[in-house]
Amino acid sequence: MVASFKRAAWLARALRLACLPGLACLALFGTTGAAPAQDFPSKPITIVIPYPAGASTEQVGRLVQPILQERLKHPVIVENRPGGNGSIGSMAVARADPDGHTVLLTTNALMTITPHVQSMPFDPIKDFAPVTTAVRGILGLAVHPSVPAKSMAEFIAYVKKNPKTINYGTAGVGSPQHMAGLLLNRAAGIELVHVPYKGGGPAMNDLLGGHIQSVVATIVTMLEHERNGALRILGIGEDKRFSGIPHVQTIAETVPGFQATSWLAFYAPAKTPPAVVDKLNRELVAALNDPGVKRKLEEAGLPIVADKPEDLGRMTKDDLARWGEIAREMNVRVD
Repeated sequence: MVASFKRAAWLARALRLACLPGLACLALFGTTGAAPAQDFPSKPITIVIPYPAGASTEQVGRLVQPILQERLKHPVIVENRPGGNGSIGSMAVARADPDGHTVLLTTNALMTITPHVQSMPFDPIKDFAPVTTAVRGILGLAVHPSVPAKSMAEFIAYVKKNPKTINYGTAGVGSPQHMAGLLLNRAAGIELVHVPYKGGGPAMNDLLGGHIQSVVATIVTMLEHERNGALRILGIGEDKRFSGIPHVQTIAETVPGFQATSWLAFYAPAKTPPAVVDKLNRELVAALNDPGVKRKLEEAGLPIVADKPEDLGRMTKDDLARWGEIAREMNVRVD
């Protein structure tokens, strides 16, 4: 009885000392922010890609995976979970334990455009914690060789002479490619006709076959065909020319102020501890900047970004607002 009383008294005195001003009750228990990062990872990490195999997201994930695995000394699994226009894989991450062991690798379309053009079961801001932007997916406008235009200026003049008869294929309604075409129509005062496909691959196949006259797509899908003369890239939506194809002008050189790009990024579930998000950011940034990874991605037309969580968070909010305004103005909805 006496011993129990002494132990209780000692514990009470220790707690009072620990909670003196300035000690914040942490003397006995350690800091609350450091422990999650020190213990992370404690099991395999899964990178969920909400698209079928073969997408540029998978290319990024598969290149990063071995570097990240080596750095973290834990298995890293890349898992495709397609379906529901990206919602199935995204919701799997949103509902996962917020401990950093499940992350989403997705596109700006899913996070900043799709929520405006169809109902989605997640909130891109409330349900996810930004980790890092992986790469930019440079958007370009390409034409079939039969189109008599060698530059953006010539193409715009050609479309104006043939209103509502020149079409452009994209990966689908509400895709970054579709929205870029709408922006081009508005900015250049032209009337390109949208032809939506179920993915960028079918659109590119129809361009190569001469069934459509132009496409707006990521240049990663164009470069090989441009090199062998099967199509002609007239312009890209970046603010400066891309070093991989320096002869191709930016669309803004002809249409001042025009800019349309896509990007791929990593997100964790909301409420993932900031210390864990920061560690994920450091390791993913290091993996993306690995010389071999960086070279392969940039050769494919996917320039590395590898920014901070706050940068991705700000860009997500800004693009969500921007594309929402455009979608409402142009009445873009998925049927």
